[in-house]
Amino acid sequence: MNYSIFIDKTLKIVRYKHCGLITSDAIEEAWAEFLKMPEFTQQKFNLLSDYRNGKFDIPIDFLPEIINFMRAIEDVVRGKKQALIVDEPYSVAASMLFETEVYLKVGFKVKVFSTEKSALKWLLS
Repeated sequence: MNYSIFIDKTLKIVRYKHCGLITSDAIEEAWAEFLKMPEFTQQKFNLLSDYRNGKFDIPIDFLPEIINFMRAIEDVVRGKKQALIVDEPYSVAASMLFETEVYLKVGFKVKVFSTEKSALKWLLS
């Protein structure tokens, strides 16, 4: 497991940090954890996903499967925010494609950032 999850009750966000090679299986595993958290599912905490020092090993053509998963949990994520902090070129591009698709098809507000400060500013606004 190359990730950690921390609940920040003060800011009302779930902090998720993932580094190294990031696979779809690892992302699914983390989402299984988020969906067990009442803070995320019932108390409407937003999500800060920090992928700095990581690289997505997920092909772009896997995006429809991710969107289908998001549709299955639409009642949890619709209207929520997820800030993605990424610093690797392929991961930035893949995240930007996800950002657009997931909002249009599910109503999950995802935005890509390069710094934690800007991500937090958006999440808390």
